[in-house]
Amino acid sequence: MNDRIRTVQDFQRLWSDVLRDRPSRRALLKGALLLGLSAPALGALLEACGSAPQPPGAGVASAGPDLEAARKEGTLVVLHGDIEADMVKFVQAFTAKTGIQATEQRLLPGAALPKLEAELRSGGSSEYDVYDTSDVSVMEHLRQQGRLQQYISKEMHAYEAAYKSRPEGFWTTYMINVAAIMYSTDHVQPGDAPKTYEDLLAPRWKRQIGFQDSSAGTQYAWWYLLKDKLPADYWDRLAEQQPRIYASSTQMMQDVYRGELLIGAKVSIFQHYQALHAHQPINVVIPPTGAPANLQVAGIIGGTKKPNAAKAYIDYLLSEEGQQAWAGIEGNYSVRSGVTVPGVPPLAAVKLLLPADYSDYVLTANHAQFVKLWNHISGL
Repeated sequence: MNDRIRTVQDFQRLWSDVLRDRPSRRALLKGALLLGLSAPALGALLEACGSAPQPPGAGVASAGPDLEAARKEGTLVVLHGDIEADMVKFVQAFTAKTGIQATEQRLLPGAALPKLEAELRSGGSSEYDVYDTSDVSVMEHLRQQGRLQQYISKEMHAYEAAYKSRPEGFWTTYMINVAAIMYSTDHVQPGDAPKTYEDLLAPRWKRQIGFQDSSAGTQYAWWYLLKDKLPADYWDRLAEQQPRIYASSTQMMQDVYRGELLIGAKVSIFQHYQALHAHQPINVVIPPTGAPANLQVAGIIGGTKKPNAAKAYIDYLLSEEGQQAWAGIEGNYSVRSGVTVPGVPPLAAVKLLLPADYSDYVLTANHAQFVKLWNHISGL
């Protein structure tokens, strides 16, 4: 046996190019025998690499980033669906921390997935390196298609299993987006405001309640998590209210501030944090049924040409420093303990509604049902 190959880690580094090509078990055995591996070393290799082929882009998951190499890879491109001004601030904080140049592009999940799939089908790689999304079903779809690179960050230990992909390392929750009802006390008296989801159906709110369109991952989550908790005729009655539809909750809240829309019926909780900083008198309502919540997750796009920069971004995003920076910029909840959002109700005080079965949550049939129904509710 070659004396330079002393550990499985050494062997994995030697065979990194082969592993990226998804070798079969037979190919691994043949290559190992040609290299003269002993039986114990061969057993360790198969255990470490897995007897099944890795999905495309998975690679060796445990190696951390080489920061010096990362700074030479070029500008990291982060695809996301967050408030663009907030993401600009966050990538600037990342660059200040690491010296790695980064930029961002905003696309909601309904537009991002087709673009990513088209790029990956045609060229095997994307112009994007990291994806932060409000729709975990999109990320899980990409994982199942072998479109994500597995990376088990050193920060992964601080996140419970419920907030990570299975197996871990393909996507991890960087914040949790909670949907609430919001209104301005300049235009709606607290005693008159809706307290339940059924209250949104009152005649006084016709054409005065706002939602996001069907491309928003948070809107899909809202429907999915409430569809079995509300009366069967709720959705037809909601359509009769002729709700106003927005591309983002930020646009919706601008109308709420001005009194042009009285009720934000499904608003991300971070908008309350934003309102506090804008000195807007916004009240939050969490109905007794609970608050639909969805995981906002981040992962590395398979085939990225900036693997070190992408890993460094994931490390920073999931670190306590990065989480506190993000919470301070946008105001959403972190699932990492010790990270707080001043002025926002504590997460422990909120009755969260989360998917019980992600395999059902990600079904294409459920998405198709939602889009058809929501377009009907939207008047399309």
